[in-house]
Amino acid sequence: MLFNSLTFVLHFSLFYIIYFYSTFTIRKTLLILFGLYFYSQWGIVGTLLLITSIIFNFLMGILIDSNDSKLRKRIFVFGIIVNVLYLGVFKYFLFVWGIYSDLKIELGGQSPLWKPNLLLPIGISFYTFHNISYLIEVYDNRIKVCKNFFTFVLYDLFFPLLLLGPIERPGNLIPQFESVRLISKEKIWNGLSLFCFGVFIKSSIADPLSRYVGIVANSFDSLEPGILWIVAPSIAFQVYADFFGYSLCAMGLAEMLGFELMNNFKRPFFSSNPSEFWSKWHISLSTWLRDYVYIKLGGNRHGFLRENFNLLLVWFLTGIWHGAGYGFIIWGLYLGICLILYRILKHIGFTQFQNPFIKVLGILLTFYSFSLGLLLFRINSPSESLLIVKNLQHIPSLSYIPYSLFLIILPLVLFDIWQEWKETERPSFFVNEKPYIFVCLFVVGFFWFSLVSPFAKEDFFYFQF
Repeated sequence: MLFNSLTFVLHFSLFYIIYFYSTFTIRKTLLILFGLYFYSQWGIVGTLLLITSIIFNFLMGILIDSNDSKLRKRIFVFGIIVNVLYLGVFKYFLFVWGIYSDLKIELGGQSPLWKPNLLLPIGISFYTFHNISYLIEVYDNRIKVCKNFFTFVLYDLFFPLLLLGPIERPGNLIPQFESVRLISKEKIWNGLSLFCFGVFIKSSIADPLSRYVGIVANSFDSLEPGILWIVAPSIAFQVYADFFGYSLCAMGLAEMLGFELMNNFKRPFFSSNPSEFWSKWHISLSTWLRDYVYIKLGGNRHGFLRENFNLLLVWFLTGIWHGAGYGFIIWGLYLGICLILYRILKHIGFTQFQNPFIKVLGILLTFYSFSLGLLLFRINSPSESLLIVKNLQHIPSLSYIPYSLFLIILPLVLFDIWQEWKETERPSFFVNEKPYIFVCLFVVGFFWFSLVSPFAKEDFFYFQF
């Protein structure tokens, strides 16, 4: 049941009518039931695993809060280890098993006859990080422990962010569930506009780009020389439109329900350096890793070398978080090295020389360094990274460029330019200030959707994480 499907729209519409006219207590119950129903569409076993995780972390929070410092720390460490193992078993065990099999073959042995068949619950990385942040916040006394079981269930089962985030902090989300939320006409229209645009860029931009990339880059050893210089930006806009589209849908649905989620993207492709880029891309994950990993490792408090080592370790973990595969590990290390190189240039004062030309050059270099890195998502073995380098040694022919790609990405580019000009902190169509603008955009978007959108639905790219 994808956000960009008629099935979801019909189910949510019926749910919303009942929700809107219900009391505060009934609304919480409805949200929990709809969250269970929504997640169960991807399998009952995965739903049972999620419920188990919810019960475990709720009890861990209670135990951490109700014990003295020595036992409290042991309970906290136990809770973190169980969450990490939970994620590791279901997401990484098969990858580690594959490495073991490969090594055994390389050493002259035979591949193991037995291979486990493990389920990968959808959204496991997001809700596990959700729960780890809750235990850390309770242990550090940043928030009060949630003693209402149904409120905590809703914290993990809030369906707009259940599958792909953003990774909301408990200090922001739980208090919203504990207080009566007013649903104004302004919230409904603003939320609806965000949801519609999220569906639009997913279906009219991300899905067509996904098909183009899938056709052109299905095998690295049979590509036209230099074509990856064209494919890489296409992948970047595909991933951006896909994940930004989901985030807009989540924000819009939450606002219609009376809640406010954090903004996960802030025009990242206008960034002129890697550090700025990662403060605007997948903000919930970047800040999560900064607060709970980078700072816990010492951050920048122990000298420049230690600081960069901490960064590289964080980016290695970022790669692992995104997926169990060689490409994700190489991708994480690659982006970590890019960020460290920039910080070295900044450390020696090179970045002090700023002018419009250098800024534009910085935007292009930052965009292309990110885009080329996304090619690593698609490799199945370390040797394929050499094929990427070999292909990029050539200049592509202009005949390789499908100019329809510019037409496809144009609405997203124009939207980001508009938001940058308005300097918005959160995406907005200013529906309540100038409703006619939204009406015009909706009509244009409808015709645009009719021209370029395929009827087939693609899964959201980040479902694999």
